[in-house]
Amino acid sequence: MTISRRGILKTVAAGAGFAATGGLGRAWAQGTGPIRIGYLLPLTGSQATYAPDCQLSAQIAVDQINQAGGVLGRTLELVVRDDKANANAAISAARELIGDGVNLFVGGLNTVSGLAVSGIMPEANGVFMSCGAIADTLTHEAFNRNYFRITDSSYVRCHAQARLAAERYPDVTRWGAMIPDAEFGHAVWKAFSHGLRQDYPQIAKKQPEISDPILFKYGAIDFKNQVASLMQLPVEAVYQSLTGEDFLTLLTQARPLGLTRKIKLFMDLSGELIYAKTLKKNLPETFWSASHWYYGSYLDNPIGKALYDEYVARTKDTHPTGYMGPPHMCLYAYANAIKAAGSTETAAVIGALEGMSFESCKGRITFRKEDHQAIGDVNLIKLGPKAEEPGWAVSDQVKLNSAAIAEPPSPGQPIRYA
Repeated sequence: MTISRRGILKTVAAGAGFAATGGLGRAWAQGTGPIRIGYLLPLTGSQATYAPDCQLSAQIAVDQINQAGGVLGRTLELVVRDDKANANAAISAARELIGDGVNLFVGGLNTVSGLAVSGIMPEANGVFMSCGAIADTLTHEAFNRNYFRITDSSYVRCHAQARLAAERYPDVTRWGAMIPDAEFGHAVWKAFSHGLRQDYPQIAKKQPEISDPILFKYGAIDFKNQVASLMQLPVEAVYQSLTGEDFLTLLTQARPLGLTRKIKLFMDLSGELIYAKTLKKNLPETFWSASHWYYGSYLDNPIGKALYDEYVARTKDTHPTGYMGPPHMCLYAYANAIKAAGSTETAAVIGALEGMSFESCKGRITFRKEDHQAIGDVNLIKLGPKAEEPGWAVSDQVKLNSAAIAEPPSPGQPIRYA
């Protein structure tokens, strides 16, 4: 892909930001070839819609770092494989790259593939950094020292959303939920409802009224019975963690039944701009969603601005989704760790990542040494319909630092809810 002169200037500016976090270091190298980073993405399968942004984001980061001089005198190179959002496919793709000498990996857009690849890293002597999976299990029950998470955990994201609800909507106290009937859906609802019970009394000075969640099966095509059940509940706000086509289908079926008129506040786990670009004028009036990275919150950040400008230059689209953020952050994390370690060896990179702070497109990020969870901003955005093109708008945005709401680290142990 050809990069414009303006794009090169932007990537050099971003590279300068990378250099400013500790310099490019001495130009010695272990080997003379590129530093190969394995990238496991759902190029096909149920989550393939997210792959283009993720791949573009990582490539922009590689180009920026390489144009700034590389790392230890070497360039970075992405080696992309299809994990199909499937555990077996993810493991097969990872093992292929391990056999080819790759030891540093990015991927895990969903929990299933994230858990699968993380689990084989210790025996493979590799490092795996996930760029999408938010399940708490990864940094708790299933934690191992070869795994790092660059994104929010579900506990942090859900508690940030509950806090925002208590602060912005103190009179909206009757809550329900629409969640998939799976371990992940129940875990997310447990975290969010815990946040409601914690924050409404402290912030809104009111007790929330919480109904049992309405459960859905993945891949269902008829949601009318569940919508009817939700309409019968005394709720005025809904937390929803359905993803992709499931939620879009549900909302299409629910609108004629009056659900969007009944509900004063939708709080969404992760649909963000993808839902906005699809639903447009059919968005509910008050729809808050979490985002891995909201570009509008970081246009005053040199690395964030450079990523945004390069995305626009390459795509001509002015509204990148949040999935542009985490892969870019992962590549910058690896570059900083390799530079600090003076090596690409697994043990050295892990040692450098533990407790490391670095500048990213999302501001300053720190990996907790105990459980390798990244601590930084949680991005929440308010979406709604708009009469003019493109038919939707972001009307508000909030950044909450996860240091204030994160649970204590307990690697190897489940979260304990009071």
